[in-house]
Amino acid sequence: MLDVTAAPSAPRAPVKIRTMRTSTLLATLCVAIFVADNLEAQRGGGRGRARRPDEITSRTAAYFSEIDAPATQGDKVAPLNSVDLVRAAAAADQVTVLYLHDGEAEKQIVQKFESAMFRTDKSGDELGLKLRMFHCGQIDISKSPAMKARYEKKVPMFVAFDKTGKELKEVSMSGYKAKASTLEALLDQASAGAYKPSVKSIAKKYGKIIDELEEALKDKAKAQQDLTKAGEEKSKTKKAEKALAAATKLEEKMLKAEEKLLEGVRLPARGTKKLGGRNNRRNNRAGNTGSGNTGKGNTGAGNTGKGNTGKGNAGGK
Repeated sequence: MLDVTAAPSAPRAPVKIRTMRTSTLLATLCVAIFVADNLEAQRGGGRGRARRPDEITSRTAAYFSEIDAPATQGDKVAPLNSVDLVRAAAAADQVTVLYLHDGEAEKQIVQKFESAMFRTDKSGDELGLKLRMFHCGQIDISKSPAMKARYEKKVPMFVAFDKTGKELKEVSMSGYKAKASTLEALLDQASAGAYKPSVKSIAKKYGKIIDELEEALKDKAKAQQDLTKAGEEKSKTKKAEKALAAATKLEEKMLKAEEKLLEGVRLPARGTKKLGGRNNRRNNRAGNTGSGNTGKGNTGAGNTGKGNTGKGNAGGK
């Protein structure tokens, strides 16, 4: 007869060992994540990354306005420099860059491309500042069968125009491979003779001002927090007040330096849509925000005296 009597319970030690091992692994993993986050934050990334002040990103970010495509007739497309944006800029001896994109492309791929192309950290400042000196238009090729047929394999694509409206060699980034340095080189070429000093020189000088202004704003924000935390402690209050005064002085110095640098520089009106960055939906707001909360900065509407729209004249190409 089969014996169904329950056997004596096995020792539970192995279970305890497994539990201890699991706890050790979890603890190690938590420490690793904590260290990684701290390192990433120190490098300016990760979940601990400090958000740049709006007063800075409003100056350095890329803003484009969606405009109409050139006129078409059947499979013929008018020249890109026939659009009103380019024509108005040329009439004012100013430069233009057009960004051709496909509105039917997968949004996630496009956002990844634009975030890599138009960075909102310090590495993207120079490109953003150069774009600030251009009329920036965006054309959705999916809205025109003729445009789609001609440019589908080339988008995303950038085309720049000099101060006479002459079109330079197009820069295609098909496959959504972002090459910011290639676009910068195109902007340098297109802007030759449009600004004195050159766009490249202005952007470099402006970038240094932006760096110091950002430090001043961060120091000012920290000093204000420290002042609030100090409460009735006189020594801490005095220290915070001293830091606040120093940060405010540096901020004012940089704003004056910015004003002097941009004196006489005719900046065009900014686009209405912010591209790139970490949060496109929140960032898609009007670009004419120049000074932020500092009350200064020649970064708002420019002056061409012409319309900023899109339609051009029909013609063959």
